[in-house]
Amino acid sequence: MELLLAASAAGHTVLPYEIVTRLCPADAVGDAIDAGEVTELPWRGARAVALTDLAEDEELLAEGLAALAAENRLAVVTGSQPQARRRKLDAALPPGMPCVVLDDAHLTTVEDAAAAVEDLPEDAVLAFSLDHALPLGPGPGAVALDLAASGVCPVLRADESPGPRLLDQAREEVAAGRWPSGEGAGEDRSWVTVPVASPDEAVRRVHQLLTTSIPRAFGVPAAEVGVLLAEGALEPAQVVDGLDGTPPQVVPLAGVPAQAWRAVVIVLPGSAPASLTRAVLYAGMRAGTEHVSVVHGMGTAALTQLVAGTTDRPRRTRLVELLHWASGAGPALV
Repeated sequence: MELLLAASAAGHTVLPYEIVTRLCPADAVGDAIDAGEVTELPWRGARAVALTDLAEDEELLAEGLAALAAENRLAVVTGSQPQARRRKLDAALPPGMPCVVLDDAHLTTVEDAAAAVEDLPEDAVLAFSLDHALPLGPGPGAVALDLAASGVCPVLRADESPGPRLLDQAREEVAAGRWPSGEGAGEDRSWVTVPVASPDEAVRRVHQLLTTSIPRAFGVPAAEVGVLLAEGALEPAQVVDGLDGTPPQVVPLAGVPAQAWRAVVIVLPGSAPASLTRAVLYAGMRAGTEHVSVVHGMGTAALTQLVAGTTDRPRRTRLVELLHWASGAGPALV
């Protein structure tokens, strides 16, 4: 069914029966179930439906993960710095214990995780390592987050104090759900917010950052700056038109690639679109290694509310329930 395929692409592995029958004819749902393409199943105490192949994959994954957990061969490690996560994991493992680490596990889908379980060497530990503040990747499932929420295995937290720069502190604040109150002053210009009153002013301020402020403070030419545009902000042509020389790299803020620039300019519209979440904004801030500017027309109050109340878009998945059932920690799924 197209609805369930679209939901899967958006990360969901299951949909409430009520929603599906509201959007699709009931006889079409019944036909898909009779044909074996769709499965009706329980979810959170109510009726639900899922793509049959995906439902079976999620159930097999839960069985494999639960078996590893029963043998103390499964862990989740979270934290903002990959090196700190690795140190935390190494300290927790017995000496000489082999370990397969899935880095950037916020991107791990049901299929990815199932392959990792199947390919895991005998007696090795499987560790999901992630910065849980980052947005989930494309594809069905929220495996690492569900695994951490299930409580079936250890969850190691590699907490470290933020670095001395304002940018480091701003990232930590946003990850924790707080909009930073301070910004660059004196020699520390690593983090700057630029309020604007109109799109035209936003264009002028972006051009000023690209041609003057960032090159002067950091020695980074416009061609090496990443400009990340939130939905409803400027168009790419507005950023590059009127600039001399090689233009900057302009990409959407939502779905920003796993790429880093020495300097990043994030441009936000006057009001927050549905695609703008705390996780998306945090990912954009992580993309700048030396400097991040946020050009926005939202106002501090709206940004504070956005960061406090919007993490990542929730996904409907069954893995937590399936893990509880497979590990004997929950009721039978009947």
